Amino acid sequence: MERTTMKRKLSKELRETIQKRNYRLQKFWEILGLDVEIIGDMETPAVIKGDHCLACYVHNFFLIFTDHYDKGVEVYRIKLQNIQEFDVEPVLNWLRTATHRRIFRIKMKQSPELFLVGYNFRSKANEEHEKYPVYGKHGAKVYFTEEYAKEIISHYDLNYCEIV
Repeated sequence: MERTTMKRKLSKELRETIQKRNYRLQKFWEILGLDVEIIGDMETPAVIKGDHCLACYVHNFFLIFTDHYDKGVEVYRIKLQNIQEFDVEPVLNWLRTATHRRIFRIKMKQSPELFLVGYNFRSKANEEHEKYPVYGKHGAKVYFTEEYAKEIISHYDLNYCEIV
C-alpha cells in the first residue's frame, strides 16, 4: 500500500514519472511476496515492513539496498522496470543481514486495533488551529524515534495510549 505525499510542487511530467517509479517500486515488493507500505515524501519514500523501515532507497528508477539505514554502504541495486526481472537471493540476503530502522506507532490501550492515524482541526475558523488526534485501524502514523512518539503522547495528553 502506498501512502505518500508531495512535499514540493512538481511539474506534471516529473510528478507522473515519480508516480510511475513508485508504482514499479510497489510492484517489486508484491512480486517478491512481501507486504510493505510505501510512505512519506513521494520523491523519497520510506519502505515499511512490520515494525521496521527497510534500509533501502530509490534514486531515479533504481532501488538501492544498503547495509545500514543511516548512511549505509550500497550492497545491491535493482532497476525498476516495467517487466521486472531480478535475482531474489541477494534481496533476501540483504533483508536478513542489513540493519533496518525500528519504527514506532501509537495505539489505544483499551482498543488495541486502533492506531493514531492523523489529526483534525476542531474548527478551521479558530485562529489557534487547535488539533485533536484521529484513530483508525489502517494507516497508522509512523515515528522514527521512540522519543518523538513519547513527545506526541505527552503533547496531546494521550495517557490512554501506548507506543508499539
